[in-house]
Formats: sequence, structure tokens, C-alpha cells
Amino acid sequence: MNADATETDESEDELVARVQRGDLSAFEILLERHSSRLRAFIAMKLPVPHLIDEIAHESFVFAHRHLAEFSVGTDFGKWLRAIAFNLIRKETLRHQRLSKNQERFLEHHLVQQSVKGGLAPDLPIVIVLEECLAKLPEQQRRLLDRKYARSESSREIAEAFGQSESWVRTTLCRVRTGLRQCIEQKLKTYPEAI
Repeated sequence: MNADATETDESEDELVARVQRGDLSAFEILLERHSSRLRAFIAMKLPVPHLIDEIAHESFVFAHRHLAEFSVGTDFGKWLRAIAFNLIRKETLRHQRLSKNQERFLEHHLVQQSVKGGLAPDLPIVIVLEECLAKLPEQQRRLLDRKYARSESSREIAEAFGQSESWVRTTLCRVRTGLRQCIEQKLKTYPEAI
């Protein structure tokens, strides 16, 4: 970018109108004017260095692709921040889904391994899991046994319990949630395990 491009006295509206007519050099000026403020906004909302760069870049790409929809006279900086905010929200939701899926996988794996006896018995998390499993009502322990030790399907378990498959899935979800809460609570007494 040349020095003349950043030192223009053109208003934001004039620059946007130039970009809408196809002048890419005007977009470079807008990018230069808004880059540091946009990055600061993103950093305040999502202080992860590589995501700051990524979201700032995605915001400018989105803005460039949708500049025809931008109304001249509107605050371009606010529009950019709104784009960035939506991208931050999308990234946050993606991260939450990923974390929840990893948590569910770990929870499933721990229950399965504990029921099958495949975990080292002296690990704090195993001790805690076994304590939490022992507190479950007999029916819930049998349900876990059929699901994880015997690897039975929801249909098979439903038939054995005289319930619907929906009941099996819902009950398993509730039992796993209860176990997770019990484990989290008890692990607080095992700081070295966290």
C-alpha cells in the first residue's frame, strides 16, 4: 500500500462509494483506517491471538463481499464491528459445541471403562467415579451395565426394562449428567486430579 492511499482526506462515505464502484484501493484505505480498532474490539471479546487475526480477516472479507448491501451514510466501523461480533458469536458457539462433545465423549468413555473394569483403580477420577456409581439406584446401575458393559442397543435395553427406547435414551442422558455433576463435585477434594 502506498503512503498516498492512507493519507487521503476522503470521507468514509466517499471511500465506500468508490469501493462499491469497484475501486479496490479505496477498500485498502478503509482497511487501514479500521484495522486496529477492529482488532481491539475482537481482542476485548475473544482474547485469543490467532482468533483475533482470523476474525479480523474474515470480517474484512465479509465486508468486502457484502459492501453492495452497505448503506452509504451508515457508520462503517459499527458495521464492521457488528460483522466481527457475529463471527465471534459463531466461533464461541462452535467452541462450546466442541467442548460439550469432548466432555460427553470423556464421560461416556469413563463410564464404559469403569463398568468394564478397564481403568487404573487408584486414579482419583476412578475412585470418584466408582463412589458416584455406587450411589446410583439399582435400576440405573443395571441400565449402565447393559449400555456400557454389555453394549446393548437402546431397543434391547428398552425391551429388558419394559420401557420405550426414548425412555432409555432420556434416562441414560440424565444418569450421565448426574454422574458428571457428582464427579465434578467430588473431584474438588482431589485437586491433583484436576
